[in-house]
Amino acid sequence: MKTLLKVKDFNAGYVLTSQRIHAVKNVTFKLDNGEFLGIAGESGCGKSTLALGIAGLLNPPGEVFSGEVEFDGKNLLKMKNDSLRKLRWKEFSIVFQSSMNVLNPVIKIKSQMFDAIQYHTNMPSNHLEERAKELLELVNVSPKYLEAYPHQLSGGMKQRVVIAMALSLNPKLIIMDEPTTALDVVVQRNILQEIDKLRKKFGFSIIFITHDLSLLVEISDTIAIMYAGQIVEKAPSTKLYAKPLHPYSYGLMHSFPPLVGKRQRLHGIAGHPPDLTEDIEGCPFFERCTKRINGVCDKAKPSFIEIEPGHIVACHLYDEEGESSAK
Repeated sequence: MKTLLKVKDFNAGYVLTSQRIHAVKNVTFKLDNGEFLGIAGESGCGKSTLALGIAGLLNPPGEVFSGEVEFDGKNLLKMKNDSLRKLRWKEFSIVFQSSMNVLNPVIKIKSQMFDAIQYHTNMPSNHLEERAKELLELVNVSPKYLEAYPHQLSGGMKQRVVIAMALSLNPKLIIMDEPTTALDVVVQRNILQEIDKLRKKFGFSIIFITHDLSLLVEISDTIAIMYAGQIVEKAPSTKLYAKPLHPYSYGLMHSFPPLVGKRQRLHGIAGHPPDLTEDIEGCPFFERCTKRINGVCDKAKPSFIEIEPGHIVACHLYDEEGESSAK
C-alpha cells in the first residue's frame, strides 16, 4: 500500500509573552492510501494542534517549531500559503471541532457549498447544483435542504453538510478533528459509520481525532494514543482493543463501557496531565502511572519499541532497562 502522508519529528505549540507551550512533541507516523487512522487522547493532549499544524492552519500564537510533513510527495511545511490554499479541499480537507457552527447562518446551504467548489474549479454553474445534490445524498441528507438556512437543520444534519463539503472535490485525505463531539451518541455512531462507508467506496484516507476512544475501536484500521503532546502507543485497532500495552492506553480502554457482554465497573485515571510549559525529564505519565518504576520512569524518556509488526509503544515496562529494574 502506498504511503500518502509522512509526519516525522513534528513539534508545535504556542508562543506566549511569558512562556512557550510545547503542545506536540516529536510526533512521527505515516498514513497509507485508504487508511483510517484514529488519534485518541484526553482534552489538551495536543491532538487539535497536531491536526492544524499538519494542515498549515496553526495561526499565531500557534507555531510549528520543527519537523517534516510530506503529503503525496509534497513537503507541506515548506510550501507558501498560496500554494497550500490550492491544496486544501482539493487534495486534503479538514472538518473542524464544532464545524457545524462554521456554516454562515444567513446564507443558504447551496450557496455555501457552491463557494467551496467554485474556489478550486471552473465547474459550470448549471453543474454546481447537480454536484451539491449528489454530495448531500452521499451523506444521507435530502437535496431539498439546499434551499434551507443552517438554523433549519438539526445538529446532525449540519454536521453531514460540512462533511459533504469536505468531500466536494474528492480529496485524498480528510482530517476530522472531533467532528461529532456536540452530537448525541447514536447520531455520532451513525455519522461515523457513514464516513467509513464513503471511505471504502471512494478510497480516501482519514485521520479521525477524538477524546472518545470507544468511537474508534470498531471502525478505524489503526489507533494512535496521544498523551501530553506525544504518541505513546500505536497499533492496529483490533490489537489495541484486545491488549493495550501502555498504562495510559489501558486506562483509556477501561474508562468506557464494553461494546458487548456484561456490564463492568469503569475505572478513571487518577491525577492530572503534566504542565506543558515545563520540560519533563522522564516519562510524562510517571506521576499518574500505577506501574511506574522509580529511578527509571522518572529519569529517562522511553523510546519506541515495536512489540510486534505494527504495534509500537513508548514505555519502560517493555525496554531492557525497565525490565531489569522490575525484576
